[in-house]
Amino acid sequence: MFFNIFKNEISYWLDRPAFYVYSLIFLFIAVMTSGSAAGLFDSVTVTVGSSRIVNSPFALSGLFAGLSSLVIFLYPSIIGVSVYRDFKSEMHTILYSYPFTKLEYLLAKFFSGIFIVHIIVFLIGIGIALGFNLPGTNPDLLTDFDIKPYFDAYIIYVLPNMLFTGAIVFGIVTFTRNISAGFIFVIVILILQGFLVSFGQEQENRLVAALLDPFGDMALDYYTRYWTVAEQNELYIPIKGVFIYNRLIWLTIGLAVFISIYKLFAFSQNAFTFSFRKKDSVRFTKSNFGGITKIDLPKINLSFSAKTKFNLLWRLSNIDFLYIIKSWPFISIVIVGLLLNLVGLFELGNIFGTATLPRTWRMLEAGAPFTLAINICTFLYAGLLIHRSRISNVNQLIDTTPTPNWILLGSKFLAIVKMQIVLLSLIMITGIIFQIYKGYYDFQIGLYVYELIVLNLIYYVIWALLSFFVQTLIPNPYLGLFVMIVLLIGIPLTSIAGIEQSIFKYNQGPGFSYSDMNGYGSGLENYFVYKTYWLCLGIVFYILTILFYNRGISNGLKEKFKIARSRFNGKNPFFLSLFTLLFISIGGYIYYVNNILNVRKSAKEREIETVEWEKKYKKFESYSQPRIVSVNVNVDLFPKSRNVSASGEYVMVNKTKDVIDSIFLNHNRGISTFEFSKENTLVLEDTIYHFDIYKLKEPLIPGDSLNLNFTVKNQPNTFLRNNSPVIYNGTFVNNFTLFPSLGYSGGELRDDKTREKYGLPPNKLKPHPSDSTALGNTYISNDSDWIDFEAVVSTSKDQIAIAPGYLQKEWIEDDRRYFHYKMDSKILNFYAFNSADYQVARDKWNDVNLEIYYHKGHEYNLDRMMKGMKAALEYCSENFSPYQHKQARIIEFPRTSGTFAQSFPNTIPFSETLGFIADVDDSDEGGNDFAFVVTAHEIAHQWWAHQVIGADVLGATMLSESLSEYVALKVIEQVNGKNKMRKFLKRSLDTYLTQRTFETKRENALMYNDGQGYIHYQKGSLIFYALSDYIGEKVLNETLSKYVDKVAFQSPPYTTSIELVDDLREVIPDSLNYLIKDMFETITLYENRILKAESKELESGKYQVDLEFRVSKYRNDEKGKMFYGNEERDSIFYKSDDMRKPEYSVYLEDYIDVGVFGDDDNNELYLKKHKITSINNKLSIILDEKPAEVGIDPYNKLIDTNSDDNRKKVESL
Repeated sequence: MFFNIFKNEISYWLDRPAFYVYSLIFLFIAVMTSGSAAGLFDSVTVTVGSSRIVNSPFALSGLFAGLSSLVIFLYPSIIGVSVYRDFKSEMHTILYSYPFTKLEYLLAKFFSGIFIVHIIVFLIGIGIALGFNLPGTNPDLLTDFDIKPYFDAYIIYVLPNMLFTGAIVFGIVTFTRNISAGFIFVIVILILQGFLVSFGQEQENRLVAALLDPFGDMALDYYTRYWTVAEQNELYIPIKGVFIYNRLIWLTIGLAVFISIYKLFAFSQNAFTFSFRKKDSVRFTKSNFGGITKIDLPKINLSFSAKTKFNLLWRLSNIDFLYIIKSWPFISIVIVGLLLNLVGLFELGNIFGTATLPRTWRMLEAGAPFTLAINICTFLYAGLLIHRSRISNVNQLIDTTPTPNWILLGSKFLAIVKMQIVLLSLIMITGIIFQIYKGYYDFQIGLYVYELIVLNLIYYVIWALLSFFVQTLIPNPYLGLFVMIVLLIGIPLTSIAGIEQSIFKYNQGPGFSYSDMNGYGSGLENYFVYKTYWLCLGIVFYILTILFYNRGISNGLKEKFKIARSRFNGKNPFFLSLFTLLFISIGGYIYYVNNILNVRKSAKEREIETVEWEKKYKKFESYSQPRIVSVNVNVDLFPKSRNVSASGEYVMVNKTKDVIDSIFLNHNRGISTFEFSKENTLVLEDTIYHFDIYKLKEPLIPGDSLNLNFTVKNQPNTFLRNNSPVIYNGTFVNNFTLFPSLGYSGGELRDDKTREKYGLPPNKLKPHPSDSTALGNTYISNDSDWIDFEAVVSTSKDQIAIAPGYLQKEWIEDDRRYFHYKMDSKILNFYAFNSADYQVARDKWNDVNLEIYYHKGHEYNLDRMMKGMKAALEYCSENFSPYQHKQARIIEFPRTSGTFAQSFPNTIPFSETLGFIADVDDSDEGGNDFAFVVTAHEIAHQWWAHQVIGADVLGATMLSESLSEYVALKVIEQVNGKNKMRKFLKRSLDTYLTQRTFETKRENALMYNDGQGYIHYQKGSLIFYALSDYIGEKVLNETLSKYVDKVAFQSPPYTTSIELVDDLREVIPDSLNYLIKDMFETITLYENRILKAESKELESGKYQVDLEFRVSKYRNDEKGKMFYGNEERDSIFYKSDDMRKPEYSVYLEDYIDVGVFGDDDNNELYLKKHKITSINNKLSIILDEKPAEVGIDPYNKLIDTNSDDNRKKVESL
């Protein structure tokens, strides 16, 4: 009987149109997804980079993982519905009389659903393979077809996830007789998985997340997180260890669920129900002859007034609303959403392991992951409400009532809106609960309500309007749900096919972001225009819904169109025409503003322009230009109107040996004028690239000077387009945004295959530091060296304007506030202007004035930031050179302008989220004080960038960012101690190893880096910190001090990383010479781990610790390919009897820390560097105290690919 039932179920699905709709949709998605990854749409959008093989095993696993999260939405309507369908058709009483067992029945029903889903998954595999081979794909992105990755993806993703998730969905729908319960479970498990992904970002949580992730993504990430580009392109997915445990855990859970289904299922059962109300069992006796009673029936007056109709609308909406909120699926998602939202809030906004204060906008950010749940609930319950009467078999009764369609549909729509408000209110509730838990009581209820009920609700309402239309056309509410999910996910992805403008993508458009300093800024105007635009189309869909809404018995789509035509009368044509006209009019206005009144270019157009820019003007790159030596500017900021107007004068000198006859001028697209002090002719004015060439009547001979006077103001702001960098409160704009520059400005395509496609030569990005001809410019600027600087900045009367330099004068004129700043020493041509309604905190360090300009209400960490300024000034002044300024200022700017800090001469703009609202835990368990850390880093830049600046060659940022971060590490080590320092180093190591996996060009060694942040920040700081440990902090700092004395404020040729490394080479002992090669010249990584640690108490009362550990190191090339060879010595290897393959290493003569610790992690019993010459090592150490833990490189100073196994608890013998 198993095969009969199985065959019948398969036949049923093969006869259903829904199966073919599902199959075609997934086939299309698979083809388009893989095709776009392989460059199918390169002709209409940006060319796909060539660094990754898109059909590698790793990439295929990611593709299957992504599509699997969409396939799961089929489970309730295919796997879950099989038993429910027998009850729904009321055939179960007959069917259950057949001679089959319960096991046969359940297995046949379950595996028939699994089989149908397998067909769809098989089509996905075919679609993926087909998409990679479509005409127009880029063969450089593909490798030869290999069936194994497809098979692996099936084994590790599709099959286990299908069996586990399918079993639970099968059980839920079977026992509740409610398909929507199955969909809610899908939403819940997706939310849970999203939480685990977020939870697993912290290194210490990854093993737990890997085991608990029901889909196995985090288990795979556990092994592949640090895979380099080469490994991602070449290696097969590692099916081992934690990954196998994860799959076994969830398959076991799936099996247990199915066994439970078998045990609990009975052919005679009713659906499971839940109720918190206890019902008394009372026996009623019917009496037909208890007497005759006279009843006066009330008189009823029929009323069809508007008030009655709206009252009916409201009452019916309450009935539908109660139907939603009293259903257990809805209650489940509310409970799960509430809990996961609360848990997720604990990880929100963490920087360096330290949380930020629970400001209300942070709480609203935490609700963003709930968007998917609200949308799916909207799509699901829209279908259930529209088809509710038919599902309950009372449709013919309701359809005969005199209630108009607009009331029936309006009540359902109103119920959905109420549901959306309830779900949005959850975000506020969880946020307030979390704020109370944290002892934070500045709730900003108005902000909660405005963002959730005004800004967010309109987004969900627009989706609800479309879902009502789709669910009306499609008779199956679950097929309608699936179509809406595809639209929700697919519409934003149309950008990869060249559809970039939001007016062509339903419910898309500019978003909004809140800042304490600047509120929502000017972005809400755009947001409301686009939402009004889409709301008009949504209303059009809703009117069509009223026309197509089915009452009575319908025979299909053709009859629905016939009914719709018959209803197209009365007010329907007027309103349909009105909102269609509004939709077209608003859309036309948006298009006019974005494409005609202003310049808009597609991504492809911008790519082609970049190519043409290089082809036209790169020939001028080597042309000599004068150098800017003095800047005097006037900047007028108008925060209320968001405009800027500026004028200025450059003094330029020909510092070259060449005669200069032409000036190449770059400027922005603002309204500008330029006037030189020497007679000239404008021979080229390129309005596309904003590049002008002026021919001097009298050439500029070496040593001659030239003045340039200029004015610049932004193009007028329009209703939809902001053409100015000025904002209402918290403007932050630098000179590169506002003012002109000289010479060819670069900005070329990076990917060599893309360049080859356009006939361009390979791009080496920057010259090698050994190229003596490339040392004429700093990496900050190619048109100046050190300049004199003076500025007058004006702003609104209620704001303070700030620029580098010392305040000479402040005055108010014409209701505006003016500030005159002037530097007393030369600075880099790198400066910025800030303006906001600031409060000011002041302090002093020695004779240096310290100031923090902050937003009122952000006083939380001013003392920490002051402490950071003082500590960094003290450290750098003592160890490197005197501080060159008489002041240091931190200036807060809104988070909407970025989450970073940037050091200009004696002036440091600092994002509000990067320290001002840090919630620092000073205990040992807390993270690092990032308000203090970032402050120290930025102050260090006053030496490492503003005294010592590298040439514009490879490795330049090592001299600024790496050394500034080294200073920050040394300063916080003094404050936080070694235990927190280890956490910081481990986090830096994790960030470096993670970020290098996203490299798109190449990874060079530190001293030849291309400017990648993960190299010069994380790796650079680790290396200099480790170097200070090896040769001593004093020796390293004395070397750096001599280096500063030699190259500070130098003129061209500028210093390079080679010069610094050569200085270091002189002070490093011969025994440590390998450090130069490992740390600076190559990409060298370690695999260090403790294998065994045992201790025993000796008769003398001391303790002997016996430990076994392994040390191996290897190198990577620029693509991350591993090798062990060395041009000087061969590699070494180790193989014990129980090892299948030997372990290799670069030749070892390394000194590595071995540490032993007591019960307290700060109780350091032993720490000493041992010379390691072999891979496998054994060591015995005698101690006075009982050991608890041992470690090899215990403080994670080396670049180790798995820092978790460096320490191990000691076993007592």
